[in-house]
Amino acid sequence: MNSGKLFLLIGNKIFPFVGLPLLIWLWTRTGGVAFMSLTLGLPFVFGYFAPGIGTNLLKMWRFRDSWVIGNYFIHHGFIYAATLGAVLFIAFVPPVQNDGWTLLGNMARGAGILGFVGWTHDLISIREGLMEVYNEPWKRGAPAEVIAAQYAPLCFALLGAVYAGVVTFGYQALVLDNNLTSLWWLFPLGLTLMTAAISLPFLPWIKEVLTKP
Repeated sequence: MNSGKLFLLIGNKIFPFVGLPLLIWLWTRTGGVAFMSLTLGLPFVFGYFAPGIGTNLLKMWRFRDSWVIGNYFIHHGFIYAATLGAVLFIAFVPPVQNDGWTLLGNMARGAGILGFVGWTHDLISIREGLMEVYNEPWKRGAPAEVIAAQYAPLCFALLGAVYAGVVTFGYQALVLDNNLTSLWWLFPLGLTLMTAAISLPFLPWIKEVLTKP
């Protein structure tokens, strides 16, 4: 097993199950059960919802690995929850009351770290033949570096920024304001914004897929 496949084995199949229980404990210590539920629940649901549409419905990319159902991992939500939860735990600074600078800082750090991590993951996955992305560079027979660069940096950076922003707002509402009922609107709002963020770089490609005869 080479270093690339070892990286993917750890990131896709070991860390989601080893790291997620630890992250549940860490995020609960940071802001309580409701805040942890928002922070890890959002990427968990998103990890099944958005990639499920992209892989199994629109068929824009697919994973060629074990533990897949249709075109993506059966535990895709666990992968997203563990990865995004770990990235944000590094990037997150708890805000004080109505702290705009901390919000922007969290968003910038979330964008930078997740942009790099997501780009690296997809680049290695494509290079190792465990992921196929059917974009324009792929149609031209471009190498993995070009295929991944066409979407991954912007896509994951936007996702990281929005996720960090929603969680920071969640800390304000759930922890500082102790408004636990806000979880019921923060969760669907966060899921909607994260889906919109990851879709933005794909809009021309989605239009092409939907209009294909």
